[in-house]
Amino acid sequence: MRYVERLADRVASGVEFQKVTRLEDVLPASLERTGLNVRVPFCAAKCSYCAFPGESYKNEYGKAFLDAVNEELALYATYVDVKEVDRIYVSGGTPSLLHKELGQLLDIVRSHFQFHGKVAMEAGPADLSEEVLRSLRSNGVGQLSVGVQTFNERMLPFLGRMTKRDQLIDVLRRVMDTGFDYVNIDLMFSLPTQTQDELLQDLETAADLGVHGISTYPLMLLPYTPLTKRSGQWEGQDAQAEKEQYLAIVDRMRSRGYKMRTLWSFSTRPEEYEGPYEHSHFVGIGPRAWGMINNRFTLNAPSTLDYIRRLSEGFLPIYAHSEVKGYPMAKLARRLYYGKVTIPELEALSAEDSKIGSYVSLLRLLGLMERKGEEFVLTDKALAYASMATKKIAMSTLAKMNEVLVQNGQDEGEAMADQEQPVALIVPE
Repeated sequence: MRYVERLADRVASGVEFQKVTRLEDVLPASLERTGLNVRVPFCAAKCSYCAFPGESYKNEYGKAFLDAVNEELALYATYVDVKEVDRIYVSGGTPSLLHKELGQLLDIVRSHFQFHGKVAMEAGPADLSEEVLRSLRSNGVGQLSVGVQTFNERMLPFLGRMTKRDQLIDVLRRVMDTGFDYVNIDLMFSLPTQTQDELLQDLETAADLGVHGISTYPLMLLPYTPLTKRSGQWEGQDAQAEKEQYLAIVDRMRSRGYKMRTLWSFSTRPEEYEGPYEHSHFVGIGPRAWGMINNRFTLNAPSTLDYIRRLSEGFLPIYAHSEVKGYPMAKLARRLYYGKVTIPELEALSAEDSKIGSYVSLLRLLGLMERKGEEFVLTDKALAYASMATKKIAMSTLAKMNEVLVQNGQDEGEAMADQEQPVALIVPE
């Protein structure tokens, strides 16, 4: 485990944000194939565990947001020759708040780029009435990811959820009946006092509903999240219990016919779905949106106010970026996020660093990796370690992103102090 932690630290250290001073340091001249991560910055409710909470929503904010997105996409069309957009992922916040505007959003994308691909969206279960679901489907959303987190009525209040188990099940039945091409739900594990039986019951409930994908995420207690601040009575997470819960997830998903899509995601149709940040290139659109362009992690201005101000001045709202270090061991670690690496991928990495082959041989001797056909696959023992390492990398990255956002808030305050009239989010009619 100590070796895994050192490897995780090395990968995490590859993300170091710096302020954008020249767009040419971040944006390439052209992109052959890319996705869009359109982040809706508004929230219907505040989740106690969320690392990136959104802002309160009013109906009139929808048009202002779409106008700003249109400006941002127009600037991207000016700066970068984008050959084709083949995926749109609408993240949040609570994207379903703008269900009536989604058709307009897709029209805006098509007005700037060629788009012939899938549209996926995140949603909170509390917002998915029959009207909203019909609106999402008719406006082009084919894939829906619902943030359930747990069906357990003992755990729901801890996460700030006032819904009941039966209500969640009814919502998901409506979702399945609406006819989306792919339905994913998010569930959490390693929650305080959560038992393995309670976790497995969550998985069984989801599988019984027939959802196509089940994504499981360990609770990540970051210092600045509301949940961390008010959970002082809880002694903390037990690493061994978390590993056991994770292995129980892997075993139960297999028994229910779900294949591993990534370390934390399982699917009956893995080839049909791509998670929000798994595309080889994706451009972050909207306040606090993040992207990955040519191995550079980008982060937009976090507040809607600063986001719109930058656009009104004719600037893309990318506030910070980080080069994702491309040394071979880090590349191997990122490939193993999918639980496996193909022979051609391994040969390419070994050509860059001869130590890669020795490392894989060591993993096989330790019973952490085995060959299956044209792939090297992590064993269950290794998967548990990989989950812990991935969590450590994710928490480190989120913490660094938060530092950037805090700095942006300070910069924005200084910039606004120099203006005679602040830029308003909504211009009164």
